[in-house]
Amino acid sequence: MIKTKRLGLIPLEHEHLLLYKNDAATLAQILNLNYQPSQNDTATEADHQEAIEFWISNTATHRTHFEWYTNWLIILLERKVSIGGIGFAGMPDAEGKTMVGYGLDVRYHGKGFATEALLALCKWGFSHPNLLSIIADTPAQHMASQKVLIKSGFCETGRSTDIIHWQKER
Repeated sequence: MIKTKRLGLIPLEHEHLLLYKNDAATLAQILNLNYQPSQNDTATEADHQEAIEFWISNTATHRTHFEWYTNWLIILLERKVSIGGIGFAGMPDAEGKTMVGYGLDVRYHGKGFATEALLALCKWGFSHPNLLSIIADTPAQHMASQKVLIKSGFCETGRSTDIIHWQKER
């Protein structure tokens, strides 16, 4: 677990991800958390479901380095509840890059939790010598996510019609 002032980040192993998808209450019990049903942003729910399948598939394949392929639950320590998730899209590639993504329960938006979690995961990632830069993509209209990236030291590297590309260097 990675700990910050207010948060804990727990990387989910393959078996945990199966529960995350099918029985979140049992997962909370196993992790000694208080269960609270998630209230996800409906605009990103399809992306979240796609990410779950990515995590399940890749943690089965990459058990030794699962932390690079999984969802890290974001835990609000004072209440012992999961408030979202964050993670990388795999180990650093030949250029030393990986992508990051994150999402919070809508009840916890605007409180600095995403920034706190992103800074903590970036610190963990950059502690590995092969990681030189972290990239992220955000929808052009998703201003809150863009603020998180800016506060976390990411710089815009380009745009397409509806996506903004970001990068943070070691």
